[in-house]
Parts: sequence; C-alpha cells; structure tokens
Amino acid sequence: MTGYWSAIPVRAAQLLGVTLLTVLAAAPVAWAQSGAIAQSYPTAGTSVITQGELLSLAASGSGLAEPATAGNAGRLIGVAVVNPALALSGGAKNSVQVAVGGSAEVMVSDANGTVQAGDRIMVSPLAGVGMKASGSGEVLGTAQKSLSSVRTVAQQAKGKDGRNVTVRVGLVPVAINAVYYSAPSAGGSFAAYVPPFLQEVANSIAGRAVSPLRVLLGAAALLFGFFTVTVMIYTSVRSGVISLGRNPLAAGALRSGMADVLIAALGVLVVTGVIVAAVVLA
Repeated sequence: MTGYWSAIPVRAAQLLGVTLLTVLAAAPVAWAQSGAIAQSYPTAGTSVITQGELLSLAASGSGLAEPATAGNAGRLIGVAVVNPALALSGGAKNSVQVAVGGSAEVMVSDANGTVQAGDRIMVSPLAGVGMKASGSGEVLGTAQKSLSSVRTVAQQAKGKDGRNVTVRVGLVPVAINAVYYSAPSAGGSFAAYVPPFLQEVANSIAGRAVSPLRVLLGAAALLFGFFTVTVMIYTSVRSGVISLGRNPLAAGALRSGMADVLIAALGVLVVTGVIVAAVVLA
C-alpha cells in the first residue's frame, strides 16, 4: 500500500501536527504528561518539530533530528515529546526532546489500514506520521490503543495516480522501542534465523534496513573468513613446532614462513571484509 502514496512535504506534516494538537487541546488526554524516556537532539535552525512527530537522523553520522520520511526511515530514532518522564540530556536552543523509550503519544494515520492495539508502527508516506507496519523495516514501537478510540482529523493525501485520498490522523499512545522488525511473510524463513542484535549491527553499518538474507550471507562470509585464518595460523604454528623439534637450526626459516602466513591471513581478512561490506551495503 505504501507505494500508492506520493511523498508529503515536511511542512505539510508540520501544519497537520499543529492542526491536530489544536483540535485535541480541549480533550482530556494524557499526552501532555508523557511517560517517555527522552534524549535531546539538535535540529536545523529552520526546522519546526511538532509533538508526536516521528523523527529520524537527517543523514548517516549526523546528529540532527528531522521528521521521518520514507527516505530516512532506516535512521528512525523516536518521537518528539514535550514533557518526558525522564530526560537523559537537557534541551538547548534548536533542539528537541526525542522519546527513545517508555510510552508517548504519536501521530498515526490509517494510510496502511486502521491501527489496532498491538500493531507495530512504522514510518508512513506522510512526513513525521506513522502507520501500521505491514512488512519488514524500522518500527517505532507498539500501539497501545486503536486509532478508532481516539479523536482524529482528516488529511488529504495525493496518490501517485494523482487522485486525492482522505486519511485519518490521530494521537495514539505507543510503547517506544525503535528496532528493525522482520515480518514473517516479508523475510521468509530467513528472518527467523537472524538474531536481533545481528540485524541491528547490519542496519547500523549500512545506515538503513538490510534484508535478513543479506545479513545471513554477510555473517556466513565473516565466519568463513575467521575460520580460514584460524586454520592457517594453527596449521603453521603446529608445523613450525614439529619442525623446530626435529631441527633447531631451522628457526630462522620458520620465522620467515610464519611471517608469510600472517601476511596471507591478513589478506584473507581484508578480502572477507570487502565481501561482507559488498553483501551488506549493496
């Protein structure tokens, strides 16, 4: 369903956020007292961040936070909050408190179907707005209420066919845990064999979501490289010890041979690193 939508400008999402918060201002909701654990992130001087917006890092290696879009979804960090229960770092000029744990109100749409309690929330084509996850990718966390149980506002979005479609957007409490989610149907049988920490390492190296199959291939190449180096060094040392016991005068030749083996092992490691990078970063 994601492919149907055109990208929504960040400024349009900001106006949507202001409208949404204005409409809900009189409602007895608890989003003003967030139960989130937050960390301060700097923003661009001209950037206006609205509470409840999903945020990503502006670029790989960048410390700037910006509204999450399809282009930066692999760098998703959390959601903008105003009054976190715990702030890990103080705010500064041109900065925003980003919930990285706990629970917080999040702007969520029905662009990928109505959100129900227990659904994972991922980045939608609406900049800064989440939607129900339907496949593998970076997710913000798990919805704690359904979208139908909260007040919503209508937002016009234009599909790639040029037609305007109305989506509903509301503030839904979400348990924050930004991780890579491998959908059983999207990753096939491979996703079940990838440890979460290994998937996170691959995503961090690539700066985006990496398919479980590529993670497995990269891990296999790395293990094979280390196994080859271990066998080379073990065999060389064992043969050297045996030869030295038979002929103590061959020590110089053995040292030279060991140096050649170490250089060859280093070459194997370099080639292995190149192969792993090619598989993961491709």
